Amino acid sequence: MEYNQLKLRILSLFAESLELDSEEVLTKLSANREAMLTDKGVEMALMRYWRQGLLSRTRKSRRFSYKLTEKGFARRQWLLKTK
Repeated sequence: MEYNQLKLRILSLFAESLELDSEEVLTKLSANREAMLTDKGVEMALMRYWRQGLLSRTRKSRRFSYKLTEKGFARRQWLLKTK
């Protein structure tokens, strides 16, 4: 996978008001036959994007739910232009 390709694919899953947890992200990526990813790989990517400020997160039961931030939306737009 090329540099930033996974980031673009994950950020593109989030509509502006949509919240997803790591399992839902993995399911959507697997349904689209994206790269072969593990649950830990997706969780680590989501954590990195949260630390970068691209996603916000809230704990719901035993999982985190993620939502695209304004910075994440801008990064997604930039990545789409440079694709």
